[in-house]
Amino acid sequence: MTLLLCPECCQWREPVEGRCPVCASSLDLAIPDLSLETIAEEIGDLQGMLGEADVPRGDLPKRGRLWATSNGLLFVPCESRVIVFANSDRAKAATRQIGFGRRIGRCWLRLSGREAVARFACEHRASALADCDRIGLAELLCSDPGVWFWSRGAIATWRRQHAQWELIRPNTSSWPERIAMRDRDGDRALQTWLETTACPLPVNVR
Repeated sequence: MTLLLCPECCQWREPVEGRCPVCASSLDLAIPDLSLETIAEEIGDLQGMLGEADVPRGDLPKRGRLWATSNGLLFVPCESRVIVFANSDRAKAATRQIGFGRRIGRCWLRLSGREAVARFACEHRASALADCDRIGLAELLCSDPGVWFWSRGAIATWRRQHAQWELIRPNTSSWPERIAMRDRDGDRALQTWLETTACPLPVNVR
């Protein structure tokens, strides 16, 4: 399985026939990575943590912290799973052949452990991102497919169902992306952000 950072969504996606399965933009290893400056401009400035959150998404880390930025929402998992090559020659070859962000995307998602040439280690992150500027946030997103960014403009509407927040994109044919805040304070903080920032008219809030 291969994950690439979509230049339109600014999220890590698994390509389907060379395109992002959500926004349908071209998504291929042959396409150069976005510059850090471009990604930093898309994310914006860090504004503060909304709370502890869970994001259901297969083998990727699910537990983390949800942060508000001037341009959207940033989910940062509590841990980063890092590939450790058993074969150092292969690691060097990967470094030479493809860019840093793409290398992470290709290797990071082999989470089943069936790859004989590699094993995985977990690194726990500090809880604070207060010292991160825009470039620091961009570097974080580019280096770890576990980090997700939701652009404010990509949230057409939202709703709360079964203790989860569903963020719905303008393209209603795509599945909503879900966030579950881990406490009431986080729920209130996210609802306030959505009501005042992303979508002022909530849908099916209960």
